[in-house]
Amino acid sequence: MDLEGLSDIAVAVLDALSTRRSIGRLKPDCPDRHLIERVIQAATFAPNHRHTQPWRFLVLAGDARSHGGEVLARSLVRRLADPETPSSVEALRTERAKFLRAPVIVVVAVEPSTEPNVTLDEEIASGAAGVQNLLLAAHALGLAAVWRTGDSVRDEVVPTEFGFAKSSVIIGYVYLGYLDPGHTVKPRPSRLPSEITTRWEGWT
Repeated sequence: MDLEGLSDIAVAVLDALSTRRSIGRLKPDCPDRHLIERVIQAATFAPNHRHTQPWRFLVLAGDARSHGGEVLARSLVRRLADPETPSSVEALRTERAKFLRAPVIVVVAVEPSTEPNVTLDEEIASGAAGVQNLLLAAHALGLAAVWRTGDSVRDEVVPTEFGFAKSSVIIGYVYLGYLDPGHTVKPRPSRLPSEITTRWEGWT
């Protein structure tokens, strides 16, 4: 990306966009709470039609991550034909341990507004934009992060098990922490060229 001649703030923003990576290999060290508060605040600056501010966050650390893993495991039990088979038992063990892969887990949900003319797809879009803000803020503050989803986000029981309103929709789990120094960050996969993704009309 050519940054020559741009202002410092433009360079910083565009550099953050182009260098942010999804990183799942994290050190066990827990970041200071004030850093996490700043990335959460950044999420709330996302664009939001009708200013409903639908985003909701649950921030897990320490033993609370294991409790969150139990929510994931119960969701998996509801999807298994037989939770007692050896393969199911192993899958449940893996599910319970998922949130232990990072020192901080941010469960992100959208609580749709009940105001007239507010649509769920717009609320989810605002929530997703909030997650992108969160990821960029984490990157800017020296944190590593990855946004994960999975079948549990489509389980209608899971929002209330995480303490959100029944009408809420889980849009993902953000794993936060510091990059494991033993982990090599892979280069960003190539992006489709603009000739494929973009049409220009009315330009001369």
